Amino acid sequence: MWDPATVPKPCTWWKIIRPTGIGDIEFHVDASNPDGSFHVDYVSRPLILNPPLASLVAEQKFPGISPCDWFTVLSPVSWVPAPCTWWRITWPTQWAGATFHVDSNDGISSFHVDSVDPLSPGPTPPPWNVTAEPYTPPDPWYWKPTYRDYAPSGMPDFDQRQAGAYLWKDVMGAWSHCGPVAVANSLWWLDSEFEPNAIPPPAISDGYPLVRAYGAWDDHGVQNLPPLVEHLAYLMDTDGRRTGLPGLPNGEGTRVNDMQAGLTHYLSWTGVNPQGDVNGDGIVDPTDQSIVMAAMGTVPGMPNWNLAADVFPASATYPPIADNIINVNDLALVISNMGRTGMFYEHTVGQPTFDFIVNEVKKCQDVVLLLGYWYWSGNSWYREAGHFVTTAGVNNINSKIGISDPIRDAFENGLIPEGRIPTPHVHMPPEPPYITHNNAAYVSQDIYSVTTLSPPMPPCPGGNLILVNYPGVPGPGWFAVVEQAVVTSPYGVHDVAVTNVQRLKTIVGKTRICKLNVTVTNEGTFTETFNVTTWAMTMPPATNIQSRTILNLLSGETRTITFTWDTTTWAYGNYTVGATADTVTGETDVSDNTFTDSWVFVTIIGDCNGDRKVNVLDLILIASHLGHTNGDGHTPFTSDWYKCMNTDLNDDNAHNVLDLILCANHLGQSW
Repeated sequence: MWDPATVPKPCTWWKIIRPTGIGDIEFHVDASNPDGSFHVDYVSRPLILNPPLASLVAEQKFPGISPCDWFTVLSPVSWVPAPCTWWRITWPTQWAGATFHVDSNDGISSFHVDSVDPLSPGPTPPPWNVTAEPYTPPDPWYWKPTYRDYAPSGMPDFDQRQAGAYLWKDVMGAWSHCGPVAVANSLWWLDSEFEPNAIPPPAISDGYPLVRAYGAWDDHGVQNLPPLVEHLAYLMDTDGRRTGLPGLPNGEGTRVNDMQAGLTHYLSWTGVNPQGDVNGDGIVDPTDQSIVMAAMGTVPGMPNWNLAADVFPASATYPPIADNIINVNDLALVISNMGRTGMFYEHTVGQPTFDFIVNEVKKCQDVVLLLGYWYWSGNSWYREAGHFVTTAGVNNINSKIGISDPIRDAFENGLIPEGRIPTPHVHMPPEPPYITHNNAAYVSQDIYSVTTLSPPMPPCPGGNLILVNYPGVPGPGWFAVVEQAVVTSPYGVHDVAVTNVQRLKTIVGKTRICKLNVTVTNEGTFTETFNVTTWAMTMPPATNIQSRTILNLLSGETRTITFTWDTTTWAYGNYTVGATADTVTGETDVSDNTFTDSWVFVTIIGDCNGDRKVNVLDLILIASHLGHTNGDGHTPFTSDWYKCMNTDLNDDNAHNVLDLILCANHLGQSW
């Protein structure tokens, strides 16, 4: 009987430490009582003492790893992991693959853990120590890729506080060109992605027409940005420059619908999309004709006026000229190009979810966001203004987003704690004009956590998704709400992904087969044929296991293929397994072509519990599953399911005397 305050809790393991002469006997407590008594349901070996002791001293065995725990290094002695390092457990096998982060140490042999990747259920009984190796966790961030001509830092970060042929301010004196600048970021990046000649400026090399040179310089030269922005601003009617209409209710700038219309006209002007495309889908069809007909005869300011329908002559001329009337010229342009298709489509999505933004960005599609500044008064919502930004990266693990902000380099200026500056640079005074970032190598991309508005506030009319602590809002109590996403997408996207790898055993006898289920998805728009290779490693580099060809995977199709791993030539040990899909022609998003699963332990045939020896415990484990088929009665891919799979030693999908015989043939063996 123990002190009631310290009575062992049920389902805990203990080890007798005194008297030392009796050895390391372990026992399991399955029940305890308030009076300090407890019940033991398992003892590792009989306690033989004559006469028996009235008391024993025991300590609880190591139950797991939790944040804010201290641990001691047993080997090598007088050594500790350095702070700010990640480690991965390699032994015992039941915990192999679990990771923990060290944030401090005592300089001798103890270290403190502040973060732990959740552990799978531990062995019975749990061990006294674990073996770990240095570990580099995968980067949860996806950033728009870099291109030599010319997006060397990923998504550009151009600034709206400058001038070309005019100062980019509205009639109120405010910088107003965030819309065309945010779109210019996207177009510049897409043009770099598809540029066939990787020759950066100042050399003149323009092999793709999405961004054209407006003078005797390269299309990606620093002097090409101002005319590009001003071209877009005209087509998008920024500050009313195209129609002469009054500005937005709270200042000037760009209406999101006009942005979509102007971008559509720009894509037609470049030649990547056909003339006569009205709705931005890259296809001239009867829908475009009906839009023009619905607005026929209107001019700016009339009820049925539709900027998108005014395709002639603004989408065919430069400098752009708009006649600001929907008439037979617009209709004729549509009819003469009926049935033609282009290379891009663009669409606007209201109140987008974070998952939508993540998925679009990872497909190598460009996403411009309209942020609305909203205030909850306690009785109603009030909107002050809006601002366009370009999505540069996403982190769906930690719900964060990286943006290129046309008016504030918040991270670079110390306004926020997180950001990204791939190429260090200095802004040369005086500023404005802010022209340093006209060189696309120089970016300051700002990182914000993303969350949703929650009660007691009612739903915001602008949306539910917000950027946390965005410094552009007017003051405390205001929210930067993601109202709209303007998405520009290439029509032909090549993108395959390995979306899952699932090993069917966690412990396999050497010379036996371990099966791996690999799931692949075609996230592009073309039917693809490609190779997938499974691999295993104790530490990099990986060794290939098997390659198979995936034939004619349709756009949007997901397929699961079973690979086999013959372990005959593989050494005993613990292996991390995974699979990699070959890069298909034209594919740019290769971050999801590899998927890493957990571990598989290669050991002696019959070692079902992974303790590196074959004994009566393995026979008991096999017997507990006699009569089952593989995984029978258990939730797939759980600990119990794997135990059932691991005891099918001869891989016949049944648990019977043949498995017992195979185990018995190796009794007493260890490594």
